[in-house]
Amino acid sequence: MTTIIIDENSPQAKKLLEYIKTLPFATVVEEKKKSFRKAAAECNAMPVKAFTDELRQRIDQWAE
Repeated sequence: MTTIIIDENSPQAKKLLEYIKTLPFATVVEEKKKSFRKAAAECNAMPVKAFTDELRQRIDQWAE
């Protein structure tokens, strides 16, 4: 399962969401607006810096 978050701040985003709702294999779950921090915490997001630092560390370990 893939989760996509669409912020309806533009006409294009609204059109995309309406199209997705017509697809037989897609389910749209509309939730109350959450803050970005709360949504990120729920899906265990990490800052880009932390991600790239971890990635570099793993690459360095692999190269040894």
